[in-house]
Amino acid sequence: MTASFTRKRSAHLVLGLALVCAPLAHAGKPTLDDGNVRISSNENAFGFTPKALERMRDALDSGNYYNGNEVAEMVRLCAAYEGVKEEFILPTAGSGPVLMMTAWSYAKPGKNVVTTETGYGQLTRAFADHGGDVITVPLAENMGYDLKALGRAISENTAIVYICNPNNPTGVIADPAELRRFIMAVPPSVLVFVDEAYLELSDTGLQANTMAPLVKVRKNLIISRTFSKAHGMAGLRAGYGVAHPEVLANLRKFYAGGPSYLAAIAAQEAIKDKAHMEANRQKYKEVRDYVCSQFDRMGIKYASPQGAFIYFNAGMKRNQIVTKLRDAKIVIGGVRGGVESPDGGGDWTRVSLGTREEMDMFLTELSKILGKT
Repeated sequence: MTASFTRKRSAHLVLGLALVCAPLAHAGKPTLDDGNVRISSNENAFGFTPKALERMRDALDSGNYYNGNEVAEMVRLCAAYEGVKEEFILPTAGSGPVLMMTAWSYAKPGKNVVTTETGYGQLTRAFADHGGDVITVPLAENMGYDLKALGRAISENTAIVYICNPNNPTGVIADPAELRRFIMAVPPSVLVFVDEAYLELSDTGLQANTMAPLVKVRKNLIISRTFSKAHGMAGLRAGYGVAHPEVLANLRKFYAGGPSYLAAIAAQEAIKDKAHMEANRQKYKEVRDYVCSQFDRMGIKYASPQGAFIYFNAGMKRNQIVTKLRDAKIVIGGVRGGVESPDGGGDWTRVSLGTREEMDMFLTELSKILGKT
């Protein structure tokens, strides 16, 4: 009996040590603990790879040095990931700086950027702020990009064509073959910008849909990539642009530096941990499919989602839904950061995807608001 007890005690001790030492599935909480359910900014509720957390902890004591070698290693890994030379990679603090530098580099009076009227607006707003014009075309019937309409809108004054794929806020993904044909048909003098912030989360994944390989055959093309969304590192701020070195040289006129060494370390581990990335993609797909099934049950229309959010029409004005949900301590984002359509988006609203528990809370309150319970 004593031997049996000793064996059990030893087994429990070994198991306890294993749990302490092993990297656990990790998802942090916001530093602002206000009790709200935050499904507004497309943040990743499932968290980043625990391998990144371990390495950042180990490297904290080195914060008194710049540690530029870590950014260099991030660039090396990003280049290998994209299948390009290192000079095709520009590391940044998230992908936002890539959008801003592009706008600042190409905007001037008389020049325009062509995009859709309901899409992500960081680049286009900056372009307009610096004297350029923004030319928009309506969405396609499926609420994705109408590539033919975009092509017709290009003129001799067009400097950039901007595409976010999947589109934000609608979540619709472009057919990769059609998008490739469109990119290659755009006049060589026009820069095509493809923002792939959410592409890793699509059902068919990054490799089947990315336009990055085309940077080797079309000089005037840039792809932006972020670690904020699929990799779950929104607060760490790491991203990069992929483009021909001559295009990146234009952007470097406004370059304010890359990510911190800790963010670069986290990005390295994110690239290497393919299993964690795939697990995150599957979690998003499961939650996305679940919310869509509930919308179907409730008779709510929605665009076909392929990102970290769903664009839906519940038959009530967006501002009403946002306000009533906020009263229930559920924060959704409408079309935060987007280029508004002429009617302000009307009944269409964007909700970010969180955990199953968070989405159940959202669906329960939405049902109450709509009188469907």
